[in-house]
Amino acid sequence: MPIKNLNQIQATSIIAEINTDGHSPLKITANDFNIYVAKNGKGHIPSIYLINELIADYFLRLWDLPVADSNLVNIPIALIQAEKLSNNHRIGFYETPCFASRWVENSIDVNDFLVSHNKKTYNKFLNPNDFLRISLFDEWLENDDRKPTNYNLILEPISKKYKIIPIDHAFIFGTMNYRYLDPNGYVPRANDHLMASEMGALIRGQKLINEQVINNEREYFYLCLERCLENFEAIFNQITTFYPLDEDDIQSIKSFIFNHARNQKVFDEYVYRILNG
Repeated sequence: MPIKNLNQIQATSIIAEINTDGHSPLKITANDFNIYVAKNGKGHIPSIYLINELIADYFLRLWDLPVADSNLVNIPIALIQAEKLSNNHRIGFYETPCFASRWVENSIDVNDFLVSHNKKTYNKFLNPNDFLRISLFDEWLENDDRKPTNYNLILEPISKKYKIIPIDHAFIFGTMNYRYLDPNGYVPRANDHLMASEMGALIRGQKLINEQVINNEREYFYLCLERCLENFEAIFNQITTFYPLDEDDIQSIKSFIFNHARNQKVFDEYVYRILNG
């Protein structure tokens, strides 16, 4: 499966700063005539937040999960200086390209979506099974920033239904330095698991989870891992073109996410969660 080549585009204007508890990204227009949400790396070297976003973006595609179109975007210093922005947007943060996701028009943040536990609400979702698999993806990459109190999911309206799309992956790998990733230290995330959310309860309540479903999910998981391993080197060749990263860090990531014993525990936790929340 060919992976996409990273492209760098140019911001032409800043529409607004989107105030969040994290990066407070910028809504921008770019020279490809599209609108994006752009996140800087806060001056970190290596650019861990942006590298994490790219890793997750590539892997989500290999898992056949929905993603917003993305690019790297250069935001000229003159644009930053011309705007009244928060401390999240210091000039030095823009010496490297930002990670930018295409703005999804008319989307709804799941945090603002009223979830009621009935079939009518469930039927509004175009891809409810992807919600389950996003929770497995998060468990695999130890995403600290998607949980019942902060879904980091948006709903894109399509033909009177809503497509679930995951966003914001700066805090995967337990927000740890890559060198300290330890596959033997895996611990399930208890009540922070996405399946423990109201939306998780709604979707679990409407799906029949039996042995066949679990076997299908296991086959899917290990197929996705195989795809990610096959493309791992090509993905990091793309990423390190823009964001330098030591080979030791790359190998640490590889050893962490493809450790067989750890991944068995990850899948076991997923099964427990889709059965119990």
